Amino acid sequence: MTRSYDTAKKEAVFIALPLLVLFLIKMLNNELMSFLKLSDFSLATSIMYGQLLAKTLDVPDKNKKRDRFSTYQVYIFVASILSMAMYIGFQLIPDINFNFYIAQIVTFLVGIMFYIPLSTLMSDLSKE
Repeated sequence: MTRSYDTAKKEAVFIALPLLVLFLIKMLNNELMSFLKLSDFSLATSIMYGQLLAKTLDVPDKNKKRDRFSTYQVYIFVASILSMAMYIGFQLIPDINFNFYIAQIVTFLVGIMFYIPLSTLMSDLSKE
């Protein structure tokens, strides 16, 4: 069985699209540094992994290997919650070290790379 990642790739594009639009606007406005200090990367990661967690709920029990599947659900949940905590921290805490902004961008990019195969897997497992 060949696996098609097309649906997950489209989902990832639409998750990243608002960030790409903001990037374009900030570049045109000559404000690249303010783009790097957006907290939206954490919010996008949280939304992305929240959607992935929701997909896990549609997988029929017969397609789950109990322990391994629930472990993946926990990983997905933790990634979503940590990203949301980062987003909230960026909103509430003044003067955050610039390295944390870079860390959230790296987390977002790595998150997209994991999202595509995981989303495809959840879609495949959801099929009866």
